[in-house]
Amino acid sequence: IIVKSSISLGALPEAKGFVSWIPPHAVSNAILDVAFAEEEPPIAVNLVHPRPTVWKTLMQPIADALVEHKATSYPLPLVPFSEWLEKLELSAKDLHQETMDCIPAIKLLNFMRSMAQSDIAIRASREMGSEAGGMTLFATAIAECISPTMKELKSLSSADAAQWVDYWEAMGMFQ
Repeated sequence: IIVKSSISLGALPEAKGFVSWIPPHAVSNAILDVAFAEEEPPIAVNLVHPRPTVWKTLMQPIADALVEHKATSYPLPLVPFSEWLEKLELSAKDLHQETMDCIPAIKLLNFMRSMAQSDIAIRASREMGSEAGGMTLFATAIAECISPTMKELKSLSSADAAQWVDYWEAMGMFQ
């Protein structure tokens, strides 16, 4: 939603902090690891990436891949989340169906405002020990003990970001 909207807005948001996004195949494998573990599983297991990645580490390669896929003619600049939100709010004033289709983040405007507020707070505090958007980083020690998938999961990289763009293009997101 953020990437599709950013194409129309002409910029990608830059947020301070980490992202603990976990690839779908890793989620499904980790669930199977927990379900078939020999020991009784705990009540809850945090299935988030055990090695979070800095937001910009993924967003810049997304910007580059969008050019390669001709979704944009130039790399979208990364702008502070609050600046990106201003562009989103300005676009939200024109609530035609075409606008909603091109900029689906309008449907999540309150959530995006919350992310922008959290980003402002993180920037002001200069603390980088939190999830982008203000969430606390989750402990993953239990998940890593129970699930070999989680224990061996590599950090997300620019190659992962490029694969996402490949997938989005295959699904027609840029049409």
